[in-house]
Amino acid sequence: MAQAMENKSGSDLNFLTDCMYFINGQCKLDNNCRFRHCRQAAEQINNCSKWPKKCRNVTCPYRHPIIAFKKKTPIPEVLPNHLCQPQPPALQQEGLISFFWDIENVPIPKGQKPFDIVQRIRQKLVVEPGLQEADFSCYCNSNTISQENQESLHHAAVRIVHVPDRKPNAVDRQIMLDLDRFERIHRPPATIVLISGDIDFVGQLSDLRHQARFHVIVIHNKPAKEELKATVNEHYSWELFTQQQQPIPVVKGLDPVESKQILQRPQQHRLRDLNSGNIVRRRNPSQSRRFLSDRQQVTVDDHDVKKHRCPICTSEFESILSLRQHQSVKDHLFHCPVCNENFVTIESQIQHQKDKNHYVKDYKCNQCNRYFAKIESLNQHQQATGHISSVIQPSSVPLSSHDSKQNAEDYLAIILNGIEAIKQHYMKTTFKK
Repeated sequence: MAQAMENKSGSDLNFLTDCMYFINGQCKLDNNCRFRHCRQAAEQINNCSKWPKKCRNVTCPYRHPIIAFKKKTPIPEVLPNHLCQPQPPALQQEGLISFFWDIENVPIPKGQKPFDIVQRIRQKLVVEPGLQEADFSCYCNSNTISQENQESLHHAAVRIVHVPDRKPNAVDRQIMLDLDRFERIHRPPATIVLISGDIDFVGQLSDLRHQARFHVIVIHNKPAKEELKATVNEHYSWELFTQQQQPIPVVKGLDPVESKQILQRPQQHRLRDLNSGNIVRRRNPSQSRRFLSDRQQVTVDDHDVKKHRCPICTSEFESILSLRQHQSVKDHLFHCPVCNENFVTIESQIQHQKDKNHYVKDYKCNQCNRYFAKIESLNQHQQATGHISSVIQPSSVPLSSHDSKQNAEDYLAIILNGIEAIKQHYMKTTFKK
């Protein structure tokens, strides 16, 4: 009844309501129109402040727009308690998330399955925040992806958008078109995830975040620029989803739980040898003796730790790296006499001299004028051939850069004495004949 009264009162005010067609200058009924045709009101842009409650003047110079009556919503019937079940809430735009993957810019690492990578991304960005995935698409030329990776993406419910155009930035243009389409269809605050490190998307992402009010996330590669990271709401590194968990090594004689506890200890308390039968561990002297388990006890004797000794001095070190650093600082190295190359062991120097034939032949036989690299070789040659001389020859003594000036003068005196002795011996033999 009340609704009928409202409709009636609305129809009675038609002669006071401005005709829409007359206001626009297109009413064809003229005087037969049941609405008001007022020229002054048509030229006016202000509405009457007393309309429709008080004003009843047909010639009012202000506009009388059409009255919009609200319909009363019907009162719902009271249902029994067993029928009053809570209805699930409608899906909101803030719970939607869509993924756009530029797989040519952020490729799949070798030896990894796209299925595993996609599941890690969904766990981080969909499951943990409690969102609902709307779409997950990757863009590329499908001819550049192996059949195995295509099947893995298909199993992960990822839509492969084939871009046949081989021109540069063809994939980027397709992604931008789909981002525009997403902006027209969905309302903020939905979430957009772009898997790319290309700086060309920075303008599009800035508009989506600051103007359209979407929540923008970027998963980028290492070459991505800082401007791209600063434009979006959140950014994650691609390596976060591609790193594979390394298997925990198991200590011999212990179960995996005990092995994990041992590996999580500080560096000075870790096991020295995880694969040997005797488990050796360095102990902090301020702490008491501990046991890894009821079956095995840790040995802490000092002699169990292998020492590395310097071949030139008496210094000892616990690691080979410390030994090498000591040899470099103290110049406790072995030098090749020909090329001056350095070696950490005498065996390495000898092997180098054999390979390169870098021997200094400073030892000479006085009888046959043969040269030898070692004094032992000269002595062996003289004993075998009988080329033994009572006069000490200068070539039998090694000449090195470390000899002093006095030694050089002594060698020169020996040479002169030898020459003089030969002259006298020759003159005596000549006069006797």
